[in-house]
Amino acid sequence: MTTQSPLVAGRVLGPSGQPVAQARVYFLQGPVPLPDMAALTDAQGSFILAVPVAGTYQIGCTADGYAPATITVQVPATSSQSVHVEISVKP
Repeated sequence: MTTQSPLVAGRVLGPSGQPVAQARVYFLQGPVPLPDMAALTDAQGSFILAVPVAGTYQIGCTADGYAPATITVQVPATSSQSVHVEISVKP
């Protein structure tokens, strides 16, 4: 039996609540060393990042025309499903 890694799934939204496509979402910090990789949001502003272990993660986001944003996400040890977040960016 394989254990599925938990996921951080979410959306990047602009100041009016509109989705931000092609935003770069990436890990800044976590409980273990993390690979230097990023997810790009789709046309609906959606992204998914796989996390290796439960814990607290700091996630960064950059998008053309917007100031960088960061959020902190807690992934519980009991979570085998997605943790859903929204990242708001401002011009």
